[in-house]
Amino acid sequence: MDNHEATIILNCLPGIGPARVTRLLMGFGEPAAILRASAGELTAVPGIGEVLARTIAGWEKTVDLQRELGLAERAGVRILTRQDAEYPRRLTEIHDPPLCLYVRGPEGALDRLDRSLAIVGSRHTTPYGCLMAETLATAAAQAGWSVVSGLARGIDTVAHQAVVNAHGCTVAVLGSGLGRIYPQENLNLARRLVEEGGALVSEFPMAYPADKGTFPMRNRLIAGMTLGTVVVEAGLQSGSLITAGQALEQGRAVFAVPGRVDNPQARGCHALLKDGARLVESFSDVLDELLALPGFQAELRTPQRAASGSAAPAPRAAAGGAPETEPDPFAGMPFSELERRIVDWLRPRGETAIDDLVAGLNEAASKVLGALLGLELRHVVSQLPGRRATLRRTLG
Repeated sequence: MDNHEATIILNCLPGIGPARVTRLLMGFGEPAAILRASAGELTAVPGIGEVLARTIAGWEKTVDLQRELGLAERAGVRILTRQDAEYPRRLTEIHDPPLCLYVRGPEGALDRLDRSLAIVGSRHTTPYGCLMAETLATAAAQAGWSVVSGLARGIDTVAHQAVVNAHGCTVAVLGSGLGRIYPQENLNLARRLVEEGGALVSEFPMAYPADKGTFPMRNRLIAGMTLGTVVVEAGLQSGSLITAGQALEQGRAVFAVPGRVDNPQARGCHALLKDGARLVESFSDVLDELLALPGFQAELRTPQRAASGSAAPAPRAAAGGAPETEPDPFAGMPFSELERRIVDWLRPRGETAIDDLVAGLNEAASKVLGALLGLELRHVVSQLPGRRATLRRTLG
């Protein structure tokens, strides 16, 4: 048995979670060594009682590893551990990162979480809340950001659906195993988001059912794998406030959409705003906050494995004859072909009339204006008075 399989077994055992496994690893060094230990050796670890020690030592009575691996394979699910390169980097930074992540979706989908935002809210929605969730999720997708939510009824569903409709990447984190999609009414949505390049994610074994304890665990992952969490509608007892609280504990940004003062589903958002959450009226409000985070501008400029369509700057000669590369503030950003042509056109010209840009690119004005809007949302282009546009030289 290797450490990958041993980690899956530990994740399937009842009564043991990331915190206890961390303590066990301090004592035994690697997952496989934990499963080779006797019950007596295991009880020497703080927090591991006799009952749990016997469960771990006799894991074969509880866990059918081959059945679990077979279920995952038949469902097209790969199982990641903390040692795998695809395991989301930000999850490793929280205090209790999951032992395993079950992932259904194309390889590379989780790489796009470097530019990701959680959008969550109540299962009991209003037309206004649905409109705001759809608007924010669509703008995020058009700006090349991934949207993470929980596939629940209400705001989660609206956010996922909006990204799918915009042909963007959305990641659904489930409070059940991937063999038991919950709620079942969102099964087709789950399939579509995978087809569009997104992913279904869970830390629970394949057949694990959803219950009242799994959703708070799910929420910490939604907050932990993103840069910030936007709460669209939430009552004072909403699980979305748990997600927001976990985001704060993890050092992530928290945003809230204001609502009507007489709407019970707005009271949770208003409470967050009173406590210092950033008020959100549009996706630009989110970008302004996130782009100001220390080090994030440099992170945006780092090429990602999933990025495409961005050309590296050509070397130029320095004074001493040695090659020198001029930094490209937009390197690594996933531009479409038209967006890249706009950037390349504006780069040497500076401020340009949009009519001249349309004529120079020989494209329909509607296409160019749509691409300009997407670039403006990503803070690549500024549209100026008098129907003019220019590149922003920095991402801030």
